[in-house]
Amino acid sequence: MDAREMSSLADRLIDGRRSRKPMDVAAALAGLSEADAYKLQFAIHDKIAASGDRLAGWKVALTLPAMYEPLKLSGPVFAGVYQSGLRQSGASFDKGWPIKPGIEPELVARIGKDAGPGKTYTADSIRDHVANLHCGMELVDNRYVDVSKMSGPARIADNVLQAALVVGTEIKDWHKLDFAGLKGRSVLDGKELASGSGRAVMGSALISLAWLANRLISHGRHLKAGDLVLTGSVHPPAFLAAKGVARTEFEGLGSTEITIR
Repeated sequence: MDAREMSSLADRLIDGRRSRKPMDVAAALAGLSEADAYKLQFAIHDKIAASGDRLAGWKVALTLPAMYEPLKLSGPVFAGVYQSGLRQSGASFDKGWPIKPGIEPELVARIGKDAGPGKTYTADSIRDHVANLHCGMELVDNRYVDVSKMSGPARIADNVLQAALVVGTEIKDWHKLDFAGLKGRSVLDGKELASGSGRAVMGSALISLAWLANRLISHGRHLKAGDLVLTGSVHPPAFLAAKGVARTEFEGLGSTEITIR
């Protein structure tokens, strides 16, 4: 894909998102490789940042083979989180956006110091780069006419359904956590929609975070102090069939709540 085609596709996706109408872009993105998908994602990041909405962090997604293999991807994926998508627990979202919302329970890491190039990060070494850890929620958006036609690389290019990062309860003694044994769930108006364990996040949120640090470096980027990171969901997106109060919880740790109007 040449630079002109890349720029044209980036503009089309940006315009589609801003329209807040379901996008019909699967055919235009059908031939993307994973490598070009990330180049397109980064091109979109740069254009949106130039308009004033800078990147505030990252997300990790599709953390299990059962999630990425059906999309013919080589492994888990990552995408950016924009400043405009940051929310605190208790936030409300008005009718019309997200178009088709879904929720995921995720731990949110606030990076305390850069995880730059020159080393390979592990679950142990990445701990030193985490300033705070919170219970959190990713709000995703099925913003497509037919998401089933969106290839894996197409989803990477369009930021893997990312809509918002919602920060919930801070976890004070997170160094002592049994990350693999964490239990999370998603609830709408008191009714459980889905649940899962910390093992679904590559075995541990710290493994996921170290993976992200290494992958970003391989793409010429790195985790920076102040970044917020959605480390991966304990279950696939729980799409909301109706408006109401949506909540994600981690047993014994805390919760995150939003209202969809």
